[in-house]
Amino acid sequence: MNFQSTTVSLIAGICLCFFGLLAASAEPDPYTPLKLYEGAWQVEISTPEKKSDHLVNHCALTGTFFSCEQELDGKTAALAIFLPMGHSSASALEYRTLTILPNAAKPGDWGHLVIDGNTWTYSWTQKEGEKTVEMRNVNRFQDHDHIHFDLQKRGDDGNWKTTLAGDEYRTK
Repeated sequence: MNFQSTTVSLIAGICLCFFGLLAASAEPDPYTPLKLYEGAWQVEISTPEKKSDHLVNHCALTGTFFSCEQELDGKTAALAIFLPMGHSSASALEYRTLTILPNAAKPGDWGHLVIDGNTWTYSWTQKEGEKTVEMRNVNRFQDHDHIHFDLQKRGDDGNWKTTLAGDEYRTK
C-alpha cells in the first residue's frame, strides 16, 4: 500500500511538472499588447507642423478579431481591425490590419503589423495616382502611457522618409 501511494504521488508530481512546463511554454495571448491602445490619448504632432489632437480608442475583442473604433477630436475617424497571424522568424508578434472609414469608402488591402518588443511597425501600400507607394507607421512605446510615432513613406531611392512625427500621451 505504501508503495502504491508513493507511485501515485510520483506520477502526480511528474504530471504537475509536465503540465506546469506546458503552461509556462504556452503562447502568450496575442491580444494583450493590443489592449494598450484602449482609452484617451493626447496626440502632439511635431513634424511637419506643431498640432494637437485628442484621440479616443474604444477597443473590443469580438472572438478572433480585435478592433478599435477611433474618435479624433470628438468625431469617429476609423475602425481599426486586427487579426493575429502568429510569430515572425524573429519571434515578433504579427497581425493583419484593416482600416474602415466612416464615409463607407471601400477599404484598402489588409496591412501588416509587427510587434517586436516596444516597437510596433504598421506597413501597408496605397495608391497615389497610378503609383503604388509603401507606407509605414513606427510606434515606439516609451511606457504604457507614452508612444512616439513616425509615419514614413518609402521614396523612389528605397529610403524611408518621415512625413509626420509626434508623441501620444494617455490622458485616461
